[in-house]
Amino acid sequence: MPASKQVEPQDTLVTRSRRYQRGWVEIQGAKGRKQFVGRWRTDDGTKPKLVLGYCSEMSLSDARLRLEAHVRGMGSRPASAAHITFRNYWMLNFAPRRKVRWSEPTERGYEQYMHAYLFPAFGEVRLADIEPQHIAAFFDQLRKNHARSVVQKVWTLLRAILEDAVDDEIVAKNPMRRVPMPKTKLPQRPTLDTELVPKVLKAVENSPRNSAILHIGIFCAMRPAELFGLRWRSLCSDHFVIRDSAWKGKLLEDQAKVGERRVFIPPATRTAILRWREGCKDNRPDDLIFASKKGNPLIADNFRKRVLARLEKNLELTVPLTFQVLRRSHATRNQKTPKDAQAHLGHKTLTMTLGTYAQVIPESVRKMVERDERATLHRPK
Repeated sequence: MPASKQVEPQDTLVTRSRRYQRGWVEIQGAKGRKQFVGRWRTDDGTKPKLVLGYCSEMSLSDARLRLEAHVRGMGSRPASAAHITFRNYWMLNFAPRRKVRWSEPTERGYEQYMHAYLFPAFGEVRLADIEPQHIAAFFDQLRKNHARSVVQKVWTLLRAILEDAVDDEIVAKNPMRRVPMPKTKLPQRPTLDTELVPKVLKAVENSPRNSAILHIGIFCAMRPAELFGLRWRSLCSDHFVIRDSAWKGKLLEDQAKVGERRVFIPPATRTAILRWREGCKDNRPDDLIFASKKGNPLIADNFRKRVLARLEKNLELTVPLTFQVLRRSHATRNQKTPKDAQAHLGHKTLTMTLGTYAQVIPESVRKMVERDERATLHRPK
């Protein structure tokens, strides 16, 4: 049929073709940074533009669904409930509703989990066809190849999606209710021995910047997003006021993970920070404390590879030197004052501080058992 006489179905909104459609998807950008961009015609004849995401992180069909959801009013006209697939439900219903509470890093993280684990298994399956035995088989395979943190995140995410589908009356009941949390391998949660801390700090003492970063990481126990989002105005007399966050070289203003909070600075750490400020060219209140040559926040992964990984190798450490290990080590050293440790690390619950971060110290346990025996048998020291 000639192109001029083609008639598209009325419910088809986003396609490759620009003709006779209210919306279409284009690819724009340089090599390695190509993006899907959605365009559509409005009633007044204009053609607005919406960036849908990077081509490396989503498929063309995902981009079409996202544009369709936007133009239709975020899912106000979804597909028939009897035929909606898991992928469509995520794109048109679940993600648009939930993203109002997600930060950019959170949204990107969820998308990565969906594309890496859930879409390959359930993406084209109708929600009504997902059975408990299918979910159990999926997690049985997942737990064999991935750590507990990944399995728990995927389990929680899938359960939430299906629970929303129940509320939307697409499925009668959540099949996840009959699938228990899978048993996984014991997680590895290493800590840096207290005796090694001076050795690590001495190795970076000739670099004021790296020394300040390591002091903050060890004793202030900040998340890397908080640390690299610090500005000089965040530095007060004996504490930081955290409001901003950094992610992949971008400064996210007023987007700290748990809102504004104070982090106290011990004396030696403050000395290291002031030493860095003396040699730092950009030390105005709005300047970043730790900025790249272009003035952007340092990227945590790059700092890990260029500085921490080298330290780990040169010092022949038996544990990975990461900001997560430094935070966990701080919680372990200070588990005798759990409420203080919780406040300092910025955890919402004490369970997170004691159950996930603070690790058992065998020597401390041995002393506890010996004290118990002496007290019970009334033996003098």
